[in-house]
Amino acid sequence: MKEKKRLAILQNMAIITLVIISLYYINKLFGNQIGLLFKAINTVLLPFGIALFISYLLAPLVKFIESRFKIKRRWATVAIVLFILLVVASLFFFIIGITIYQQAEQFLLTDWDNIIGSIEAFVQDNEFFVDLYDQFSEYLTVQDASPIIFNVLNIIEGFVGLVVTIVLVPVFLVFLLHDKQRIFEGIIRVIPAKYCFHVEELGIRANDVIEKYFNGRFLSMFIVSIMFTVVLLIFGFSLDKAIFFGFTLGFLDIIPYIGGFVGIMLPVLFSFTITDTVLFGQWAFIGLIACNLVIQFLQGNVIQPYIMGKEVNLHPLLVLSSFIFFGALFGITGIILAIPITGTIKTTLEYYASDIKEMRKT
Repeated sequence: MKEKKRLAILQNMAIITLVIISLYYINKLFGNQIGLLFKAINTVLLPFGIALFISYLLAPLVKFIESRFKIKRRWATVAIVLFILLVVASLFFFIIGITIYQQAEQFLLTDWDNIIGSIEAFVQDNEFFVDLYDQFSEYLTVQDASPIIFNVLNIIEGFVGLVVTIVLVPVFLVFLLHDKQRIFEGIIRVIPAKYCFHVEELGIRANDVIEKYFNGRFLSMFIVSIMFTVVLLIFGFSLDKAIFFGFTLGFLDIIPYIGGFVGIMLPVLFSFTITDTVLFGQWAFIGLIACNLVIQFLQGNVIQPYIMGKEVNLHPLLVLSSFIFFGALFGITGIILAIPITGTIKTTLEYYASDIKEMRKT
């Protein structure tokens, strides 16, 4: 029996080794073609991923309208939901979105130079920070990097990709809202009959986990945005700056651990330019970092668990790892699809683990 196990392990290792070697030589021979293939796939997957994300956010509203108003035709429900989405998005853009855009533009065009000047003045007044500033000062300017970052081909390619995404997202969204169940049933039909029950059960569980995660995450991000906006107002930031920095922090909070600490750097840097009016003066950045730590703690241990519940149970470290892995694999598309893929894999493993336990009991 042990000999058979050894042979089976050796066979599996040999198969894995052959697969890795084959992939290596395939990449050597057809690397450029594979790169173009991945690029073409990403062109379609990016708008699909965005549409999938929006469809999960709208799923509770679709269910509510169908159950509350007893609408039998799905297309009518989809039309109502899309109209509500358009109204809400328009209101958000005109009330908050324009302020965020204007402040972002002002931050890049004028505030950044003021920030650099204020930091230099702060360092000159505090000798302890002189050496540290000298080491990092070269990273505080974008002039040297601009020729690399901006070129005509990249701008044209990015513009074309943006247009394609803008056109395809509404198309994919309509089909996902209207035909998601039909698409899932079509996939089940091509699966052998003995596996249909398991695939259907896995699909229901994975869909439930992903839906709860996206909706819970979106709500918790909105709460964090409001909390940061209030904190920044208390510190003495103007209303438009507080909204801009607060909602930027809330949006970046979708990336666990890293997002919140990257986002807090914007108000921290800006605080050096308003030391005369901000709370704690030139030491306001310490207070902002401390408040960020408190809000991140509340977000991870109180807000998020309460909103999502134990059913989702996607650990922040797992979420962060999935963002990094799938982001490295597929770029921005991988970041958008990281949670659906991870939720599906996790649900599948849990399903088969519970199935194996039941088989052992019987």
